[in-house]
Amino acid sequence: MSEIRDADVTPRAADPRSRTFVDLDGQIWHVSEQPFSGYDRRHGYSLIFASDLAVRRVRDYPAAWFDLTEQELAALSWGV
Repeated sequence: MSEIRDADVTPRAADPRSRTFVDLDGQIWHVSEQPFSGYDRRHGYSLIFASDLAVRRVRDYPAAWFDLTEQELAALSWGV
């Protein structure tokens, strides 16, 4: 996870990539790369982690996030 995606300058395809994984507690998480809200003064993309119990947003994440293991994704969602 050494390369952090620069949310201000990295262009994205119109169709965001997404993944689903199960954490160590058995919770199913859906992860997708989404543009910042129109109400946010910053520009770029976030990873959105969504489960039945919570939603998390990560603004600084590795460019190769799609290739992370399930444990690495879970840690990333907690900011570890």
